[in-house]
Amino acid sequence: MKTSKQFLRVLSVLALSGTLATSLTSVVRADNISDTKDKISSNKSTTSQLLAKIQDQQKTLAKLNNQVSEKINDIDANQKAIASVTKEIAAFDTKISAAQKQVTDRTDVLKKQLVALQKQSSNSISGNVYVDFVLNSKDFSDLISRSMTVNKLSAANKDALDAVNEAKQQLSDLRQDKADSKQSLEDKQATLVQQKNDLETLKTNAQKQQDAFNKELEDHKGELAALQAQLSQQTADAAKKAQEDAAKQAAAQAAVAQAAAIAAAASASSSSSASSQSSTATSTVTTGSNQGSLIANVQQYLGVPYVWGGTTPAGFDCSGLIYYAAQQAGMSLPRTSQAQSTLGTQVSVSDLQAGDLVFWGGVGSAYHVGIYIGNGQYIHAPAPGQNVTVGNVAYFRPDFGRRI
Repeated sequence: MKTSKQFLRVLSVLALSGTLATSLTSVVRADNISDTKDKISSNKSTTSQLLAKIQDQQKTLAKLNNQVSEKINDIDANQKAIASVTKEIAAFDTKISAAQKQVTDRTDVLKKQLVALQKQSSNSISGNVYVDFVLNSKDFSDLISRSMTVNKLSAANKDALDAVNEAKQQLSDLRQDKADSKQSLEDKQATLVQQKNDLETLKTNAQKQQDAFNKELEDHKGELAALQAQLSQQTADAAKKAQEDAAKQAAAQAAVAQAAAIAAAASASSSSSASSQSSTATSTVTTGSNQGSLIANVQQYLGVPYVWGGTTPAGFDCSGLIYYAAQQAGMSLPRTSQAQSTLGTQVSVSDLQAGDLVFWGGVGSAYHVGIYIGNGQYIHAPAPGQNVTVGNVAYFRPDFGRRI
């Protein structure tokens, strides 16, 4: 009996040792799985932060694209104004040349008159043609007549020359005003070009930052995939090992129970098992029913390149795409995203329906626009160097929508 009790005690100790070893192994495996889950959680958190940065950067790029586009329009308008003023200056130059010719012609007429008077003066007495012409009068009546002629000629020539010179001066003053205006426009043009260059530099730097964020995001996606694969393997290994440990523990407990029965000692202890449950989440996406010719019109221009100020299939900017597609659908929309953002009824991003316009920025000050096509997607003309494409609210989220 004593030997049986000792044998039972030995079996119990062995079973307890196996249980403790199994428990320690399970703890180590649990710690490994917990570490991997922590890394996955950290990766997802960092990825979420990166997505937020990418969205902010995309908004910055969209604003800069809009500002560059507006600056190009300002430069074109200013250049047209310079061309118009240059044309006006050329017209004034032609008129001034004509006035100068009139002065020259009037001077020639005056010289001819002097020559004619000189010929009628037989003797030069005073050295002055007019005086000699009067002093060489035949009689008093001729003297009066010649005096009146000289007075009329002098007055007429003076009036004519004064009128021509005054007109010439007025033309010169007007030309100078236009020249000053042209200089002002050219100064403005230089400022606009510099501002455009500065904006393009900011856009280039923002694009580089965006590319860096995207690369970092891809790196995190790769790391996340590796961690998820590692977690799956660790979970599978843990499950397999748990089954093996459970089998060993059950065998040890069975041996103890058998020895206890033979030795008529204590009753066998019960064993417990653990189970795990897993659940999967599904998400649904609702789409609006407001699909029509506007969406169909926009869809046919997928792949068309982005062009600043573009409103034709040769190239679109963001608002130009919507403007052109609406025209094809028989709708009259404003040209710019700012004006388009005031149309219809405002809807939140969560309530968007297919056919709603989506905007970035504020009402009346939107800097980017697209059209929602459902399933969290929209079509837009993103930026220079890119084509009309389908975007996703998860990566570049609009601020609001308008239902028109």
